[in-house]
Order: sequence, then C-alpha cells, then structure tokens
Amino acid sequence: MPFNFRSFFRNVALAAFIFLITFSIASAKPFKDGSVATDVEISLIDGIAVDQSGNVFLSTHDHHAILRVDKKGKIKRVIGNGITGFSGDGGPASKARLNQPAGLVFDKKGNLYIADRTNHRVRKVDTNGIITTVAGNGTAGFSGDGGPATKASFNLPAGLAFDSKGNLYISDRSNNRVRMVDTNGIIRTVAGNGGDQYKGDKGPATNAEINKPFGLAIDKNDNLYIADRGNNRIRKVDTNGIITTPAGDGGFYFIGDNGPAYNASIAGPTGVAVDGEGNLFIADKYNNRVRMVDTNGLIRTVVGTGQRDYNGDSELARETNLKFPFALTVDPDGKLLVVDRSHYTVRRVDLQSGSVETIAGNGKKKFKGDGGPATGASIFFPHGIAVDSKDNVIFSDKAHFRIRRITPDGMIDTIAGSGMRGNLGDGGPALEAELYSVTSLIMNDQDEIYFTNPSGFMSLIRKIDKNNIVHLLHTTSDKKYFEEIKQSGGFSKPSKSNLVSISQFSDIALDKQGNLIIPDSINHQIRKVTPDGKFTTIAGNGSSDFTGDGGPAIKATFAVPVAVTLDEAGNIYVADSTNNRIRKIDTNGIVTTFAGNGEHKDTGDGGPAIEAGIRSMTDLAFSPSGELYIVEAGTHRIRKIAKDGTITTVAGKGYQGYYGDGGPGEKAMLKTPSGIAFDSKGNAYISDLGNNRIRKLDTNGIISTLAGTGGSYGWGEEGETVEILFHKFP
Repeated sequence: MPFNFRSFFRNVALAAFIFLITFSIASAKPFKDGSVATDVEISLIDGIAVDQSGNVFLSTHDHHAILRVDKKGKIKRVIGNGITGFSGDGGPASKARLNQPAGLVFDKKGNLYIADRTNHRVRKVDTNGIITTVAGNGTAGFSGDGGPATKASFNLPAGLAFDSKGNLYISDRSNNRVRMVDTNGIIRTVAGNGGDQYKGDKGPATNAEINKPFGLAIDKNDNLYIADRGNNRIRKVDTNGIITTPAGDGGFYFIGDNGPAYNASIAGPTGVAVDGEGNLFIADKYNNRVRMVDTNGLIRTVVGTGQRDYNGDSELARETNLKFPFALTVDPDGKLLVVDRSHYTVRRVDLQSGSVETIAGNGKKKFKGDGGPATGASIFFPHGIAVDSKDNVIFSDKAHFRIRRITPDGMIDTIAGSGMRGNLGDGGPALEAELYSVTSLIMNDQDEIYFTNPSGFMSLIRKIDKNNIVHLLHTTSDKKYFEEIKQSGGFSKPSKSNLVSISQFSDIALDKQGNLIIPDSINHQIRKVTPDGKFTTIAGNGSSDFTGDGGPAIKATFAVPVAVTLDEAGNIYVADSTNNRIRKIDTNGIVTTFAGNGEHKDTGDGGPAIEAGIRSMTDLAFSPSGELYIVEAGTHRIRKIAKDGTITTVAGKGYQGYYGDGGPGEKAMLKTPSGIAFDSKGNAYISDLGNNRIRKLDTNGIISTLAGTGGSYGWGEEGETVEILFHKFP
C-alpha cells in the first residue's frame, strides 16, 4: 500500500519548526491594584521616575501602561488601559492607550512626561490625571525643528530629562539625535546630526554623531548626559553645546574599574542618572552591572557581579546579580533605583551603606494580557478555536502553551496551561498542566474541552472536564488504536520501531452520541472512537487516492484528510486536502464529493461549490444557519458554501497581510488562518495564526480584531526584544 512520504515529512518538518521557535514563559496571574509590589509579576520595565513624595512610577513595555509603587509598597496601574494604540488625549490618563512606553520624568510642578515610544510621541499627564501630547505628530520620521513640537516627527523616542529652566530633552533614538522642547513648545536638535558613527567630540554637539541614544540625565549645572548605546559610551553636552565622552572607550566588554572612566569599556549602556553630588551612574546593560563615575572621573561598579543568575537581594549591592539593568533614577532620599529588567524586579540601593532591597517584582515575568482587554494581549500562533455555551471564545494559544478564553465583553484570561512546553499534568488542575502545541480544539454540550497535540511521532487527545481537570483520553500508540490501524489496512509500525505507529490525529469532532470523529491524515482514513474507548474505521481503505464516490466510505480512498466537521443531521464532512475536495459521508456511510473539482486552484466563487477549485484547507465549520465555512491557510481566505451550494469568499483577499479591520471581510487581509468557530448569534471567530490575532467576522460581514497585538516572535532571551548589533572591531 502506498505511503505518502511527502505528507509525512511535511508534517514532521512543521513540528520541528514549531519546536525550534517555541520557548517557555513562566505562568502568571494578573495582579490586583493595591497588591504588595514585591509579591507580583511585573514583566519588562523600560522606564522609571520618582515623584516628589517618593512614589515610584514604572513604564511597562509589554502591557502599555504606567504602574505606581507607593511609599507603602503597594502597586497599581495608573496610566494606560493596557490596550496597545494611541487614544485618550484630553481625557483621563487611566483610559488612554499607549504603545510600548519608555522613559519617564517629572517636571517641577509634578506633571509626568512619558516617551510613548511606538506612538512616536511624548505625552504629559498633569496633576489632575489628564493626558495630552506635548511632542510628536505620531508619524515615524524626522522633521519639525524650529517649529511647534507637536507637529514634529520622531522615530521611537526613548529617554527624557528636564533642565533647571524647564526645557524638556528627548532622546530621538532611531533618528540618532537628542532634541529639546523649550518652555514655549518649540523643538530643536541639541545633539546628533543623524549619523550613527562615533564622531564630533570637542566640537558642537549638533555636528556630532551618536548611535541609538536611550537614557538621559542632567546634572545640577545643566550638563546633559546621554547613554550612547550603539557606541558603548556616555556622551556629555555642556551648557555651551560642546560634546565630549566622559565614560567608555567603545569596547563591548568589561574592563577599567578603578581607573579613568574614559578608558573603561561599557557594553550597551541604556540608562544614566546623576545624584546631588554630581556622581554619574550608568546602566551597563550587557555587563550586568551598574557603574558609577565619581566627580574625579574614576569609574567603579556599585551594583552587580557581572553574573546574571538570580540570587535575590544579597547583603551588599556589589554581591547582588543583575540581568540586563536598563533604567536608573535617584530618589528624593538619594538612593539609587535600578530596573533589573530581565530579573523582572526593581532594586533600591543605599549608596552610603551599600545595601540593596527589591521594591517591586517577585522575579517572575508577568504573562502579557491576562486579566485585561484581549486586544492588548500577546498571542503566539493561535490555532484551534471554539465557542462555549456562554459565547466565550476559547482558543489554543499554541506557542504560548496555553488555552485562553475571551469573554463576550472582550477580557482575556488563561484557563489551561502553565506556559511550560510538555504533556505533563494529567489528573490535575488544567492551569498547572503542560500543553504542547495544541492544534484542534472542540467543546461538548457541557462546555468540556477536547484537544489534540503532538508528542514526538505520536498524537494525543486530552480532555478538560467541567471541574477543570485534565485527562489523557487517547494516543496513537494505544493498543486498541494500533490494532484498528492494522485491521483497516492503514500504515503499520515504522520499520525500526516497536513502540509507535506513525499516525496523526489531525483534527477532532464530536457527534451527538459523544463519539469522537478523527481524521488520521498520514493513514488517509477517518476513525471513530466511542465514549468507552472503542476504535473503528469509518472511511478510507488506507490507500492514498481518490476513488469510491457513491459507495461505502470504508472502501473509498482519501489523500491526507486534515479536518472534519458534522452538520445537524449527523453527516460528516472531510477536508480531503491532497484531493482538493470536501467529501461528505452521510449517516448511511455513503461517501460523495460535496465541494471541489480536484484542481489545486482558487476558482469558482459565485458558482457551484462542486465546480470550484479549493486548496490548502485547514478547518471546516458550520454556522448556526447551516452554511459550511472553509479555512484555506495557503490562500489566506475564508470561503463559505451556502445552502444552495454556491461558494463565495467571505474573508481574505487571497494574499497574506494584516489589513481591513472595520470593513468588509472579503477586502481584508489574513495571514495563514488556521481555525474558525461561531457564537450563538452567528458571528465567526478566526484564528489568524500568521498575524497572531483572533479576528471576528460579524453577521454583516464586517471584520475586526478581537484579540492580539500582532507582535512578532524571535530567538533570544526569554521575553526579550531581539536586537542585532554590529560592531566595527579593528
């Protein structure tokens, strides 16, 4: 009997790809406002500031909000609603949208300024809690010098500082400049000419070159200090506008403590601060240290060992490990605050005694989005999707190793999965279980969840019962399943294995009797398993071909069946993918072709589905009104077969991208959609896998994003933004 090696190795390659790009993220529950700050998980912090009363404010990279830690050690979200975007000017700051906020600074009146980085703006929150924009028009670029700051263009503004006259300094990171907004709101450049080399020392700062400036600080004499990250240096601009380098020789390594700072090497500095005595502090990010340059120009380490393993708060700051220290500030008591970014903590250092304490964060990363609006959550390869009896949307956040729920009012949380990759936890609580790359996901009439996921060359079917306990139901190495493969003519054991059959549960569906219907794509068969665990083959003789229409499905041939669904009458519909057809198995077991002419094309819209070209199917589902929807991943479309047999496209233009929210679905762009499900009102929910979003197609055909920010993925430190730095070594 022929075996489809191309299909087999395609599936193995896909599994290998998913394995390579996935990573573990610690599980987390959203903290409540008023929690003890050291008990909560805070994720990545990119900015820090302290008000005149000693309250600490933190900007969260992932959660698009500003947190406050009060003097009693309680934490609260005070600015930003957690949804990425730009909105809210003129209203309460707590309801505004931010986009990856970075630097923070207070003016003398107590107003807070925010580098709203990916909105390319600087925003102000006054003492009444009202937010406005004070610089930036929202368009990435460089323009506006000499005019109103609100009409200027920035490119990812990062750091902020005020001088004694009330002028606001902004590190315009990706324009390689530092710009100043004067007290009349007029903007100009004070450092950098846009080039990204190391040039210009001892001359006008506006003629110099700086590379990806980030943190800023100003001393009591109004000298400006710049964390010139890409040049591995700290630059200084004096009150005459002349630029020099007080620290860093350009080397991307650690050397020079207890000597002149200009001879020391600093690796990717991101933050700077100056205390009342004029000492300069540097967040030496990749050396995992905070270093101080004293008023004599000598440099030494004040926090960190250079090792980055988390060791809590040691007795001395010099013995406390840091991991990528990022931002710094000095509080009203003269103590140094350090954002220990990748330990997910904020540390306070008493510079007199050398002691250190954690004031926020418990050392774990907060998972992005849970407990807040779904549109602000991060989603990573959404796949299987279903809707429960209360119209909650349940979906597999595949590469986050979780199953998550979106409520009808748009809030998201995790209902299964610890965030660890694996298949452990059966018999225990769903939130403590390991879920590995959940693909298909369905629900029964009691809102119990059935799902499939791989495990090596095997596939598993697991269930979450109504008490939220996980159970392992079936695997492709089950004795009963393996016996059924042999009896039905399916591919048996691999030649060198006595353990497992090469099989795959490529999808699952439930009939009204509680039987699971399972397409076994590699063996080209459809199987049924009863509630008591009995396996039978109901379609396919094990050969890869297209034969048998009009006769018993058990004698017919299929070619890589990948998805299955049932109509109200109990007829089974199979996405027979390599045959480019949808086959129907009626309640008498007779198979016919329901849609598709067998051609691997996209054709036929507006005509009979039986004459259409259909390809790259990944999911099938019936709407409440009885229309069959087809998810076509490779063509980035959703198509519909009406009750009269006519096929049309309802979402997706046929090429990949992200576009069209708020308009007709057929004019929108999807990217490798993987699943679809319907609520009780007939709204469709689409796992837009390649866009890392859940999209909604309402009953009027209008598409929108229900969940996900669309963030991309990369290889690197857990939870870190991946940046590639090029250094010009001699």
